[in-house]
Amino acid sequence: MKKGLRRQDFRLEMLLGLGKTAQVFLARAPGGEPVALKIPRREVKEDPALAERFAREVRLSMGLGHPHVVKGLAGHPYGEGAFLALEYFPDGSLEERLKQGPLDRDEAVRVLKGLGAALVYLKKLGIVHQDIKPANLFLDGHKVKLGDFGVAFTREEKPLDRAGSPFYMAPELFRGQVASPASDAYSYGVLAYELLTGRRPFYGETFEELQVAHLTHEPRMPKELPRPLAQALKGLLAKDPRARAGVEDFLEALRAWEKEPEEKARASKSPARRFRFFWRKP
Repeated sequence: MKKGLRRQDFRLEMLLGLGKTAQVFLARAPGGEPVALKIPRREVKEDPALAERFAREVRLSMGLGHPHVVKGLAGHPYGEGAFLALEYFPDGSLEERLKQGPLDRDEAVRVLKGLGAALVYLKKLGIVHQDIKPANLFLDGHKVKLGDFGVAFTREEKPLDRAGSPFYMAPELFRGQVASPASDAYSYGVLAYELLTGRRPFYGETFEELQVAHLTHEPRMPKELPRPLAQALKGLLAKDPRARAGVEDFLEALRAWEKEPEEKARASKSPARRFRFFWRKP
C-alpha cells in the first residue's frame, strides 16, 4: 500500500463497529483492496487522554510486524485527519466463530500456538496488550491474528487506564495494579482453558462475583488434558504475577502434547460442551 495516504483516500462502504475511541468501517484503499478503517469519534478530538490513546494505537499498529499480529497499513495519529487502516478479515473474530460452537482440538491448538507466538513477540518488545479476549483475535484462514491495540502500552509508557474484559482480567488488575506481560499471560491462560475444555475457569453473574472468583477461587484442573499440559495451564493461572508461568512454558507443553496423537485422540473422544455467558459488560 502506498505511503502518505490520507483518510480521504479511502472509500467507506459499511460500518463494522463502534469502539470507545473510534468507528470502524469496511473501506476500500485506492488500489481497491478492502481494509478495516478506524476513524476517531468526535469526542476523542475534545479529550486529550482519548486522543493520545488513539495515537498510541496508530503508532503501535504501524510499528509491529509479526505473522500473528494484525498489520497496520496506513495511518495518521492526530488531528482532523487522524485514522488507522488495518488488515480486514472477512472470516471475522474468534468470538464470532465460538458462537457457532466449540473448536475441535486441532483448531484450539492452532489458535493458541498463534496467539502464544504473538505474545512472546510483544513481550520481547516490551509491549503489554492488556485486552486479550476472543473479540480481539481475528481469523485469516487457518491463521489467527491478535489485533486492537487501543489500550496497549510499551515499557517506556504509562497505561492510560486499566482495561480488559472481566472474564479474562488478571487478579492484579482487579486490585488496581499496573498490567504487565504476566497479566497478558494470565488472560492467555483463561482463553487456553476455555478453548481446550469448552468452559471458562471462572464464572460469575456480576462483575463483583467475577472479581471474587479471579482473586480467590482456584480453577478445577481439567482431567481431559494430560497432566503436563494441565500443570502448564495451572502455571499461567497463578494468582501472584511473580509466580506465574510464562507463555513460553505453556507453548512447550502444548507442542509436546501435539506430538502424542494417541493421548490427544483419547482426550478428544468426549466433545467439549460450550459455556454459557453469565454476565456481559454493559
